[in-house]
Amino acid sequence: MSNSEPLPQSHHPIRPGTAFRALWRLALDNDDTAQVFKIVDALRGRSDVRSVERMRESEIGRAILAERRSLLDVLADRGRPRAMAEGSLGRGYLAFMEREGLTADGLAAASDDGYTQRSSDPDVRTFGDWARDSHDLWHVLTGYGRDPLGELCLLGVLYSQIRNAGTAFIALLGLLQVPFEYPGAPAVRAVIQGFWIGRRAQSMIAQDWEALLALPIGEVRAQLGLSRPTYYEQSAPLREAARSRSRAAATQTAAA
Repeated sequence: MSNSEPLPQSHHPIRPGTAFRALWRLALDNDDTAQVFKIVDALRGRSDVRSVERMRESEIGRAILAERRSLLDVLADRGRPRAMAEGSLGRGYLAFMEREGLTADGLAAASDDGYTQRSSDPDVRTFGDWARDSHDLWHVLTGYGRDPLGELCLLGVLYSQIRNAGTAFIALLGLLQVPFEYPGAPAVRAVIQGFWIGRRAQSMIAQDWEALLALPIGEVRAQLGLSRPTYYEQSAPLREAARSRSRAAATQTAAA
């Protein structure tokens, strides 16, 4: 069944074989974002339904669901954050996306490639899109980069917020590898701290991101109760393309 054919919301069987195959492909190319969505999809069970229930507990969460808000429409317009003040979340997001060569549409396309099952419940679909499209805002606010360790730490935050087993699956298996990638650094503690930061923070799903984009990044962090990722900062994350297993990074190095 293609991802264009929605399934009933209760039909999300756990598929560990699919998750392990996607994890293997992700290990070969850590820029293959579609594999992350495949893992999340294979192990989500009813976590998205429970997340919708938590969204309904807040006024803004209910509004997002009722109005079928689209964050993608907001973030795809780069002229809007470019007109915002220096130091704002919008400008920080724009700088991050341009530095990393990312687009909001690109993440949405990776999601479409990764998900094989889409719920027929419009609230679940709205939640899923809202969570997906806010991902890079989470990078900016938490301070976690797109290096392998930064992504693992952010998955820890994401699991504590959404409780999807797929995110924990990737992060915990990544703990077996990071000591070798970051010898002598508190990399394992950095990932564990990610879980803790996500647990202590306010809900990062039920947020009016369109309004928050104009606020100073520090103010938004304070509102959400986000702690500094001190162990990640101490771990000197791998940023050199030559040490990345990403095909995209290897291509960039060869072209330099």
